[in-house]
Amino acid sequence: MELRQLRYFIEIADARSFAGGAQVLRVAQPALSRSIAKLEDEIGQSLFIRHSSGVSLTDAGLRLYDYAAQVLGSVQDLTEGMAAATKDSLQGEVAIGAPQSIQAMLALPVAAEFLIANPNCKLSLMQNSSGRLREHLIKGTIDLALLPNVSESGIFIRPIVRESMCLILPGEQRNEFRDCIEVNDLINQPLILTGYPDSLLLMIDRLFPRLSDSLNVRCEVNSSSIMADLVSRGVGYGVAPSNVIVQPSRTSLDYVPIRGIDITWSIAINWQRRGRRVVTDIERRLIQYTNDLVGSDNWPTSALVDQHT
Repeated sequence: MELRQLRYFIEIADARSFAGGAQVLRVAQPALSRSIAKLEDEIGQSLFIRHSSGVSLTDAGLRLYDYAAQVLGSVQDLTEGMAAATKDSLQGEVAIGAPQSIQAMLALPVAAEFLIANPNCKLSLMQNSSGRLREHLIKGTIDLALLPNVSESGIFIRPIVRESMCLILPGEQRNEFRDCIEVNDLINQPLILTGYPDSLLLMIDRLFPRLSDSLNVRCEVNSSSIMADLVSRGVGYGVAPSNVIVQPSRTSLDYVPIRGIDITWSIAINWQRRGRRVVTDIERRLIQYTNDLVGSDNWPTSALVDQHT
């Protein structure tokens, strides 16, 4: 069994197809198929179930996936450790993820800062829903993610900041609302909410049972950008953190904090990747940048939370 075979196996499993794996690896698909066939012969078990839409893992494949991820992670840690012993500069690769609602405020500036400070490092940045990012984090596809209200076991969680959910509205309508509104004030308002897999309705229903049945949800969307665009077009009001409009392209929008609905943003790290120098560096930069933003009043409606392990 070779490291190359394990790497091929992981990429095919993540892509859920031999063609997708070949594209990521930039390896001819016949060569990839031969390598996996040899691996299956060595193990004595089939690793993939072939079907019309691609492939899925067998029970043996699922067991091998966990093993292969650990082995490849250890090899990468060893490589970085040996490089660190002979060089002062940081070496290696890191993959991070963030939902769209927090990307511009925190993920993008920290990613840029990291790349400028570490010219010998490579960074992959994934934007996705928090639900999908949790899956990628647990599976090991990414090393670290910014997640809201996370409590899953199996990943390391460091809460860093809490902020109010807000009613997002056109700037010219801001004077029609008080400095802060109550949850009941949402009733009868035309609302644009995020839907599956990060349903805001589920969050409201959990905090305020039966209230969601009284809301006038005109539209459900799967990204804060779409929500902000619809609000700009006069379709209704959004409900989201204020940071989704703290961007040059959103100057026409404003927000009103909603009392009683908060989210806590956390740095979530795959347990097997915690302690890697590149991951630790990203974590440190996220904490420092968050502290600077909140301390300088550049993150509206936010407050720092305990950042100790």
